[in-house]
Amino acid sequence: MDRFTLAVVGGVLALVAAGLIAAASLRTQTASPPDLTTPRGVALAYALAEQRGDPQAAWDLLATSTQQRGDRERFLARAGSSEPDNTFITTQDERLDGDGASVVLVRTYAGTGGIFGRTSYTDRTTVRLTRESDNWRITVPPDDYLLVSARP
Repeated sequence: MDRFTLAVVGGVLALVAAGLIAAASLRTQTASPPDLTTPRGVALAYALAEQRGDPQAAWDLLATSTQQRGDRERFLARAGSSEPDNTFITTQDERLDGDGASVVLVRTYAGTGGIFGRTSYTDRTTVRLTRESDNWRITVPPDDYLLVSARP
């Protein structure tokens, strides 16, 4: 092989190595926990608690009035049965109005590979919050159906 070919091969190998190192370092970074002093942080913490299968943490972020209209044990069973996944969760459009707030919770679901490659889809849900003892708590969660209990 001549010098030019060796230089090209060496350059390609260096780029591949740099890419692998960058990917490995990005994987080890962890996201900071949500800021529970903001409506955005509380909505995000609720969704992340559900995603990691921690229904008690999600329940604790609900407003007292919301907890009273639902059945705690049923909520814990329903919210705890969801499988953790690779959904990307973020928030948008935080609006404050006195002791109330609303936040749009955005869940982006990774698609499956198919004939046309990977596709993903996004779900947006408005979460409503209120202030309780200087803490933001959720009055209308993104998955209100978890609170609905069947009446005999």
